[in-house]
Amino acid sequence: MIRVDGMRKRYGRQEVLRGVSLEVSKGELFGFVGPNGAGKTTFLKCLLGIARADSGSIVMDGKEVRRHPLTARRLCAYAPSETAMYDHLRVDAMLRFALSFHAGANLAHGRELLDRFTLDRRKRVRALSHGMKRKLLLAQAIASGTPILLLDEPMEGLDPEARRDLEGLLQEEASKGRTVFFSSHDLASVERVCHRVAFLRQGELLECDRVDTILERMAHVLRLHLREPMELSALPQAPSLQWRGAGQHWQLRFEGELADVLPHLQRLPLVGLRDASGGLEEVFEALYGEVGA
Repeated sequence: MIRVDGMRKRYGRQEVLRGVSLEVSKGELFGFVGPNGAGKTTFLKCLLGIARADSGSIVMDGKEVRRHPLTARRLCAYAPSETAMYDHLRVDAMLRFALSFHAGANLAHGRELLDRFTLDRRKRVRALSHGMKRKLLLAQAIASGTPILLLDEPMEGLDPEARRDLEGLLQEEASKGRTVFFSSHDLASVERVCHRVAFLRQGELLECDRVDTILERMAHVLRLHLREPMELSALPQAPSLQWRGAGQHWQLRFEGELADVLPHLQRLPLVGLRDASGGLEEVFEALYGEVGA
């Protein structure tokens, strides 16, 4: 449904996207992850033609977007990370206005979503909190009827219950054959719902694969509590072992099987040992180091 090949985008001297290539299938839930400034929002805007890529091809549903600029607008509904809307309108009027641009929109479904999100349709947009505005944008996108949903940070500003509800909604839409592409800092949500995930850093694609495949091949983590402080040089060393910490508390990141690592730890004065292998949070840390989400 979406195929991008070699997308590049520069603002002045800064190259924001550096030859990004990826494909997203019909009915796929696709996560797009990276630190602030990685280029995620610019990538989404280039998909839509809001920003124009300097080079590379963008194909949606078999049509080259740069040659047919209205293609993306017809195929996609976009919920941006910014919640700027017409503040003077009431919620229901804002919904009707947004859906009027999509031939296949379902106003009744949009109103059902507003009710599901506990949004008062009579309120002015200006009276909504950031999280409520986010829900309104999501209701507009989902009710648009477009085959592709492009969502920029859809979980931002939502409480845990609302996030879980949205996760269920996105899974429902994907099960109907809609393609859902969303960027997010909420790695737990990405891990729970996405079929595949791509990691972007400074405009370059680091990883793009199935979530379960990435988790299986990434390193595991153990947390160790020692009876007495030890220096890094005194800890077991091997190419597959990476240590972080100090004194009595250390974190060991390793590749391969746990059974192969345990013999290295036998001579340590262990007080406690626990498996701290995480999900995409650990993958993110491994790929980006100290860069925050």
